[in-house]
Amino acid sequence: MTSMASTSRRTSKLACRFARQLATATLLGLGASAQAQAATLTVYGAMGYDQHVAQAFTQATGIPVNLIHLSTGPLLARVQAESGNPQWDVLWLDGNQAMQTFATQGLLQCGWTPAVRYTALGQQLVPPSHCWQPVGVTYAGVILYNPKTIAQADWPKTWADLAKPALRGKVGMDNPAISGPTYPLVAGLLQHLGDTPGKAYFERLKANGLKVFPTNSVTLRALQYGQIDAAVVQSSAAIGFLHEMPALRIATPAPATVLPSDLAIGKQMSGTLQQQARRFVQWVLSPAGQAAMQQGDADADSNDLPLLEGVAPLPSLKLLGRVQPLVLDPAVWGLREPQVIDWFTAHIAR
Repeated sequence: MTSMASTSRRTSKLACRFARQLATATLLGLGASAQAQAATLTVYGAMGYDQHVAQAFTQATGIPVNLIHLSTGPLLARVQAESGNPQWDVLWLDGNQAMQTFATQGLLQCGWTPAVRYTALGQQLVPPSHCWQPVGVTYAGVILYNPKTIAQADWPKTWADLAKPALRGKVGMDNPAISGPTYPLVAGLLQHLGDTPGKAYFERLKANGLKVFPTNSVTLRALQYGQIDAAVVQSSAAIGFLHEMPALRIATPAPATVLPSDLAIGKQMSGTLQQQARRFVQWVLSPAGQAAMQQGDADADSNDLPLLEGVAPLPSLKLLGRVQPLVLDPAVWGLREPQVIDWFTAHIAR
């Protein structure tokens, strides 16, 4: 028979051992939690609102974000240069052709789908591989023109209008070799018109004095200072520029090539960083994330078409008028991008 004193001593030892184990587990748990919170998410972004969104995400979740912001062309070049050793966790840019290229190269984590309710267009833009997630839509090219320097009868309304003699030397556009969003514009017209007729169209523009500038901002300044009277630029940039020059007008020729902004997670992600990367994507696709997008860059990228049910676009999108969208297959046009850009460089940009 065990004495009461012996039982008491054994119970005391067990209690002390349990207390030590509990304290150790608590310290380990706190350490893991602190480590998780300290893990910084590196986001490569080419969106005008990405800094505002990243700051809002950190404020909402406590997860720090190291944002590397570049324009689309330089960002694509950096991702390509780092393909052997990616330095990013999340990639955010315009253009699913580039995403398709990176997926083919094995740089993206595929197969995960966030819990969101997409519109019909949003569902159409979700790739079967689920290697990236569509976030919003702008249009690769609209015409922003000065109605005071072009006779009303010659105001451009269609793509064909840009090649008319009345606009000789007065039209400018971005270079798809430098401006990432411009390649889908060229690809869309090649798809719409046919490859040979589409190339012939751009050759007519060149013969009519087309001026090719590096990016949206340079093309828009050329319009502002009278170097050109009509600029073919991304829809969000055109809408934003009206804040500076409200007398300008926008025409949205048919078709308007859809330019989705997309989020992707690096294939190398695992563990805590993978969870945080997915949380970032999920948060961007939440009402709070969508609100941050619409508040972050009123002069350009905030002027997009949301792809989530229940999220209304900014009133500024009404400036585009009636839009006839054209959706490109990234599997087709992603593969053709180097060839098309080389052709444009050799025959149009030079």
